[in-house]
Amino acid sequence: MIKLLSKSAVLLLIVLSVYFIVHPSACSNMLAGRETGGPSVAKDSASFSEDKQVIVPAKEEDPVAKDLEEIEGIVDTNTLQEEANQTVYSQEDIDYAIASRYVELEREYARTQPVGKDSSREIAFVVMDDFEMSPAEWEGFISRATAADLFNKVRREMPVVSAPATPQGPETVSVQ
Repeated sequence: MIKLLSKSAVLLLIVLSVYFIVHPSACSNMLAGRETGGPSVAKDSASFSEDKQVIVPAKEEDPVAKDLEEIEGIVDTNTLQEEANQTVYSQEDIDYAIASRYVELEREYARTQPVGKDSSREIAFVVMDDFEMSPAEWEGFISRATAADLFNKVRREMPVVSAPATPQGPETVSVQ
């Protein structure tokens, strides 16, 4: 008797294994407690969808959709909205920002050490990293900035920040 029950259990497991191999979604549906997509379920859902009304939202004008109609080829639609909202900076604005950062770092570096050729190279690498510039882009910036005397202009316009005052401790305060 036990032999017969064990053989029938093994046979049942084989049949279920083959069924779940053929229909892998049936296994996940069964474990989740959902009905499988048999013919009776399909009939019920079809009659249900015929009875209910379909509500369609009002069509709104979307600027991204208009842009898509004008653009041909493969487009990343996630960045279209970002590109529409971004302000466009001129090359002079970008160069001024780069020169400002360079002068700012130069002044910070000058507080601790004398500025020389090596320090200028270090500052240039930091600025290139900050603005994600290649060496070729940096050379182009240097040539534009030198022609427009941009570094001297930025040095004149940026306020000179004095060294921070050292706070006086209680031992240096004199009482009269």
